[in-house]
Amino acid sequence: MRQSRLLLVFFISMILLGTSCSSTHHMITPEVLDSSIPLEEKFSSFQFPRVQVSYPNVYYDGRVWRDRFIELVEGAEDYLITSAFLASSSEELEALYNALAQKAESGVRVYFVVDGIGPFDMTETRYHLIPLKFLRESGVHLLEFNPISGARLVSGLNLLYRDHRKFLIVDGKHVVLGGMNLNYISIGAENEQLQRDSMYEFYSPELIELLLYYFVPWWNEQTWDEVSREDFSVDTTMLEGRGTYQGWYVNQEPGSAKMSKLIGSLLNEAEQSVQVLPFLPFMDKEMIEAFRLAQERGVEIQMIVPFDRRVTNRKGIEYMVKDLLAMGIDLRIEQETAETQRLLHEKLIIVDDRYVVIGSTNVNYRSMNLAYENSLVIDSPELAQQLKLHYEQLYENTIPITEELAEEWHTLRNWPRFITAFFGG
Repeated sequence: MRQSRLLLVFFISMILLGTSCSSTHHMITPEVLDSSIPLEEKFSSFQFPRVQVSYPNVYYDGRVWRDRFIELVEGAEDYLITSAFLASSSEELEALYNALAQKAESGVRVYFVVDGIGPFDMTETRYHLIPLKFLRESGVHLLEFNPISGARLVSGLNLLYRDHRKFLIVDGKHVVLGGMNLNYISIGAENEQLQRDSMYEFYSPELIELLLYYFVPWWNEQTWDEVSREDFSVDTTMLEGRGTYQGWYVNQEPGSAKMSKLIGSLLNEAEQSVQVLPFLPFMDKEMIEAFRLAQERGVEIQMIVPFDRRVTNRKGIEYMVKDLLAMGIDLRIEQETAETQRLLHEKLIIVDDRYVVIGSTNVNYRSMNLAYENSLVIDSPELAQQLKLHYEQLYENTIPITEELAEEWHTLRNWPRFITAFFGG
């Protein structure tokens, strides 16, 4: 009951205060919409650093990624840094968290960041949730970011900020980004309870350098357990003999507008097509306008809204779709094919069969304004083609969202769930 009251206060605070820090208008500012400026020049002006990355290994199955995660942990010799929005142990994840504890006990430095909203996990994980504080006993450097409690309500607006990033660095040799959390529903469950998502494993000393560049000062701001950049080595030879692709890494702090500028610039760059897996596309009018402008130029835009059988199909999206249809795009929703259908939690953007955006960022108001996020843009027609095939397989199991459906869903009964998801999604 106490947790429910705290969560209610948290969401009310978001509704009252969240609109005061919007940065999504940057998606349609003149500097973003100026087509005479090359995309690379825009990215440079927005201070999005360039990186060279290998072709990634992509993991779509959470249990496969769990096994690879354990393998990487067990191979660590010096240090390991991982961050997850939602992380907790369970019977199915005991081997993973035992591996982390054993590495810490052996002398490997293990740094683990989990967001403080974890105890309020409303997914199936809540029935399998074992908090991670036990990791500290084995020497893991565990940081719970911005925990929600009655005492912390005095933080006001700062309580809205969440750390939504998901990444892993091992020994300065391995780096992984994506959208999977480290909890039961993401990497531990079986059958219909396991979410569909993705993680991308790269070789890239430059990407690791950037992650460390942002991680070290952020970590030191959050805890007395200070570290220095010199504590973490990077293998600068890992790309030798490998093909590479140009990318841009974007690390966003709440209210910084980086993700708004990134997605706005890519929409403006598009000439032919944009395909989007947004997870929860709760957009404000500026975000909708950015998509509409691209569609108006003749760009074919497709967006797939996931089917969520847990919450009357759409978790509040039903109230939003009238506005989304105003974008004029091919807006689809997954069909309900069976009771065993798994929730699509993936985040992905493909532009002109060339640029790919992967990472933690949902295409919605919360990710653009109130969260720490990270995304990687990769210029690779080869990777774009691989991911487009994946997208098209998902598209085959969708139906269009029509005006009739939008009218049917746009009811006062759905408004409370929509407003909560808009700021808290």
